[in-house]
Amino acid sequence: MGNLVLTQQRHVPLRPGDVFALLGRDDSAGWLFGADYDAMRVGALVRFDLPVNPADPASATMEATGRISYLDPPRRIVIEQQAPWAGTVSCTMVPAKDGTGTTVRLGVEVPGDAVTWLLRQRGYDPIEERAAADTVRVGVLVSKSGPASIFGATTEKLALMAADEINADGGVNGCRLQVVVRDDASVPDVGAEQFRRMAGVDGCRVVVTNCTSAVFPVIAKLARRLGVLLVHTPINEGGRYSPNVVRLGERPSAQLRTALPALMRSTGRNVYLAGNDYVWPRVMNATARHLVERLGGTVAGERYKPMGTCDFSDVVDDIITTRAEVVVSTFVGSDSARFERQSYAAGLRERCRTLSMAYDESTRELTGGDAARGVWAAFGYFQEVDSKTNKDFLRRYRERFGATAPPLSSITESVYEAIHMLAASGALTKDFVLTDLSSALRAQRASGLWQSARAIEGKAAKRPLYLAEAVTDGFRISPR
Repeated sequence: MGNLVLTQQRHVPLRPGDVFALLGRDDSAGWLFGADYDAMRVGALVRFDLPVNPADPASATMEATGRISYLDPPRRIVIEQQAPWAGTVSCTMVPAKDGTGTTVRLGVEVPGDAVTWLLRQRGYDPIEERAAADTVRVGVLVSKSGPASIFGATTEKLALMAADEINADGGVNGCRLQVVVRDDASVPDVGAEQFRRMAGVDGCRVVVTNCTSAVFPVIAKLARRLGVLLVHTPINEGGRYSPNVVRLGERPSAQLRTALPALMRSTGRNVYLAGNDYVWPRVMNATARHLVERLGGTVAGERYKPMGTCDFSDVVDDIITTRAEVVVSTFVGSDSARFERQSYAAGLRERCRTLSMAYDESTRELTGGDAARGVWAAFGYFQEVDSKTNKDFLRRYRERFGATAPPLSSITESVYEAIHMLAASGALTKDFVLTDLSSALRAQRASGLWQSARAIEGKAAKRPLYLAEAVTDGFRISPR
């Protein structure tokens, strides 16, 4: 199927330069003009609400992510879209022929992959071939749309890269490994439907995901019911043992013990807790409250906002009023970026520090260099880790996807790790026994023998957590 190009045109009673100045500020000139970005420059990350039908101004919208690839102000801007599908978005501004303003043309390239994605999100599946006899399928459930989609494009790239590396090395137990990627849209009901289809339509008996913990409890129940092994890779709040669920990510207590004592010693003991309103932030903040009190500090306040919030002024004002010196933030994705920008604009960075528990490289980039400086994070992986293993890993990633490919983080790299761990376990076969694979995967994690960037050369060791401060162009990892 060839690519479709859908266009929308409107007249704006302003000069082209004035229309161009509306980008990121006012969507009256079209849906792209409400985009969220830090800087209008080539290579900058952009978030925008893309109409499901770009030719219809009244269409429902979805959250999309891309990078500015061409900029010719005030005439044209081109964005290479990364999520929920790869394509091109263009905006052209030309003086109206009657001299009364500007004609704005918005165009969206819709590839065949986008049609498949749209059908799947509506509960339909295109006709696809079942896995061949010599193929093992692994599902990858990721947010390609919604507030957490800032991680989506990188996760998909790394999942495909891991599968290709495994196949180039002989596959798994004589079979070719194939990953099937589906989108949970950061919504529990959507995640559940896509999980069912991976288990049914796609024939995936193991699913790897870095979904939020708003989605996780729903699909964990489905995994038990459907007999699927669910591998959850990102930061997590733990939980009871289940043979159907393996959780690999950082634990709240470990992250907080790595970061909070140092920040409270250097900055102050008056701590404010703020985050999105779902399971993980509340568990994280309950853990933080206990640690703050044990360290002799005080919790100045605690506030939650729904995912997808744009205005955090009430939270910022409360932080100022309480004179908090450290903010523990559990906002996620684009919400986190907006919160940090608004905190910076209000002058908070001059008087307190933020420990942001899900603040990865993509979120830092969307926040912008100046606004991100002084935000701290604790993860098992940063792309700035100075090791030969990581340098080789980054080289392979850039060689395959280009120098402008989105940055890596613990949240995305952990999916790559999990797929390699499954292959290396020795228990992933065409007809694997779930309890055997679950046990083998847990043994892999406990051994410390990680297969790529987290590995410590030449020895098996428990993986460390790194404490890092956001700087203008990335993160600076603190010495141990």
